[in-house]
Amino acid sequence: MQATALPRRPAVNLTHVSIGLLALTLFMGTAAKVVLSPLQELVRADLRITDNEIGLIQGLALAIPLALLSVPLGRLVDSTNRSRLLVVAALACAAGSALTAFAHGFAMMFAARMLVGASVAAAVTAAVSLAADLSDAGTRGRTLMLLGLGQACGAAATFALVGVLLGWLPGVLPGAAQDAGLTPWRLVQLSFAAVMALAGLALLALREPPRREAGTAGAGDVRAALRELWTYRRLMIPMVVGMTTIGMADAAASIWAVPVLTRVFHQAPADFGGWMSAVLLGSGIVGTAIGGYLADIGQRARGRSGILLGTVAGAALSIPAAFFPVMPSATAFAALFALLLTAGAITGIASTAAVAVLVPNELRGMSISLINAVALLMSYGVAPSIVSVSAGLLGAPDDIAVPLAVVGVVTSVCGTLAFLLAMRVAGRRPD
Repeated sequence: MQATALPRRPAVNLTHVSIGLLALTLFMGTAAKVVLSPLQELVRADLRITDNEIGLIQGLALAIPLALLSVPLGRLVDSTNRSRLLVVAALACAAGSALTAFAHGFAMMFAARMLVGASVAAAVTAAVSLAADLSDAGTRGRTLMLLGLGQACGAAATFALVGVLLGWLPGVLPGAAQDAGLTPWRLVQLSFAAVMALAGLALLALREPPRREAGTAGAGDVRAALRELWTYRRLMIPMVVGMTTIGMADAAASIWAVPVLTRVFHQAPADFGGWMSAVLLGSGIVGTAIGGYLADIGQRARGRSGILLGTVAGAALSIPAAFFPVMPSATAFAALFALLLTAGAITGIASTAAVAVLVPNELRGMSISLINAVALLMSYGVAPSIVSVSAGLLGAPDDIAVPLAVVGVVTSVCGTLAFLLAMRVAGRRPD
């Protein structure tokens, strides 16, 4: 009697699993970077630091590491095992988050956030490079869209969880927390550090894919890579300007939105945590999806230059959205804030997809790293301080709404013009 063959189970798609792990990594990395935002008023009061110092902790501390390490980090991504680099970055991020929880002054907090900034920057660069090799050029925008969704969900989940954890963790560990001098915001930071460490261990399952679309520069020749990258200068310079200026608008908004809500609309984390989480999640999902699809649709319709369609659209939307801090109600504030974050997500995914398509494989890590270095240095290192310093010069250091709106409008206009120029030259061959 012949045995009946059992139906085969479909094989697991390892490419999809790998992209899922990359999205998880960026989910956790974004959470570790963003978690201080809903906590910053508690941190400021606990550590007795100023708005200018908060701006430096939230901004310059995250930007300096990438500015210093952009070239070596880019070459590591372009020439070494990226999956193992992600494991190291995740564990370093967990260590930085733990150090943040035990910081008792500005200097230690600044150093801890530098470690978080360096590890997240490395993770983003490596993840984008891996995702590009896990997809072909025609679907790269949608593949990177999934990574963007991981980042958006990480930011949204952070705001949703912080309000809950602030009330729950002290009740779970009342004696231990009090004995160790751990205030509620410190317990929240430690919980994020623990989960980040677990994510790093999960990344051990990630495998390195073959590299696609190589150019002429050797994997270990930094000078040759820089020479080849220079041939793309007419495209890369406006791309850097566009990503930097839109990043400045988004970073200033992300860092100072909570103080505006607290000081102008008199809301506490428990009041805005829920709707802020919804705004972050919704704008991230919608903006990332639009940016990914616009990159692929534009490329099919207009070729190389069309992949930048989403960058121009997102930058233009940022201009009216930047008026969110001076709205008369919290509802209007939330609506324009959501539009600004949506526009930023569109621009971010579309610009990253453009680099992943228009730049050869062995230059992608360096290109993304250099662009992110400049963008982070200006957006997180300069933009938040411009807002707080401007408020002080206007004689009202606690009134940051008007300076925040001005910074957002000016940088959004500059970003729109820069991306229009990049779109114009994208279809040309490099010199």
